[in-house]
Amino acid sequence: MPTKFEVNTNWTKVPQHIRIDNCHELAQSRDGRVFLSVDCPENNILIFTEQGKFLESWTLGFDGTHGLTLFEDEGQEYLLITQTGVTEINGVVNKGLGKVVKTTLDGKVLHTFKNPFELGLYEQGLTYNPTETCVASNGDIYIADGYGASFVHCFDRKGTYKHTFGGFSELDSSLLNPHGIAIDSRSGTERLVVSSRKQSRFKFYTLDGEYIEAIHLPGAYPCRPVIKGDYLYAGVCWSGPIVSDVDLENYLERDDNSGFVLILDKQGKVVEALGAEAVLYDNGILTPLCVSEDSPFHHVHDVLVLEDNKLIISQWRAEQTLPFSLLYINHQSDDCDLSLSVNSRLFEG
Repeated sequence: MPTKFEVNTNWTKVPQHIRIDNCHELAQSRDGRVFLSVDCPENNILIFTEQGKFLESWTLGFDGTHGLTLFEDEGQEYLLITQTGVTEINGVVNKGLGKVVKTTLDGKVLHTFKNPFELGLYEQGLTYNPTETCVASNGDIYIADGYGASFVHCFDRKGTYKHTFGGFSELDSSLLNPHGIAIDSRSGTERLVVSSRKQSRFKFYTLDGEYIEAIHLPGAYPCRPVIKGDYLYAGVCWSGPIVSDVDLENYLERDDNSGFVLILDKQGKVVEALGAEAVLYDNGILTPLCVSEDSPFHHVHDVLVLEDNKLIISQWRAEQTLPFSLLYINHQSDDCDLSLSVNSRLFEG
């Protein structure tokens, strides 16, 4: 497993007329282009080469663009884009009605998925603010209502509703702030992995929504899980006080500018925490994770893993920062300590 990365904070630049508020999700097309979602109505999607050259942008006019999934169906590539419906003005958060659309790679809307109110699933008082999607090999599409009622809704490839699971309860299967969702087929059988962020957990389910297990990440509040090879990668938006199902209020005390990058193996063990203090296990139990003092990150929101061991990371609330690249540096010894080199400046992770 890689143990040293070099961070390039100047991976890309965009023209002055391209406005950046917050960067959210990343995806890559077959031809190598990198797609980035940003929550600016003037330009929802930015497109780059793998090397960081800006190519173009387009918009759907969304003010809450968030989740971005690129998938293939019958040989064609498409995007799933979530509009959360959540806006923040002068520190006041407003929750409107979100939606999810399927588009071409150049932004033509092909389908808008019915929301839970249209389907008769939500009563008045609940909100629908979807944050992420994923697509199974059979074409089924899963929508995580991460900023709304914390349910996951499943549709078939044509957009017909199938079933719902999740929501917050006292059960182990409950979800709270399911910010991200992905298909995990590393075991040979597809299953869903959901980041239940306010519970500091990745939770695993069958494709029918049956709960399987969870991985606790004390002190870390993870975004979308990204599966590549044998590993699960994730941006951690915040770290800080430990939460439990009986003490969720600690989430309000999370630390600002405390994000980092997690890498977990197939057994669910954290093998790297880039930009965090050293990962420690005590009798097999993960000790609390926290950001390192000299981390270059603010709030890591997503990770894109390229074929050459390079990571691209996007950040939320990072002073309009564009994505960074993290390049794996090979070592002759497998015993070296984790470190990050930030534009040639080394610091311990």
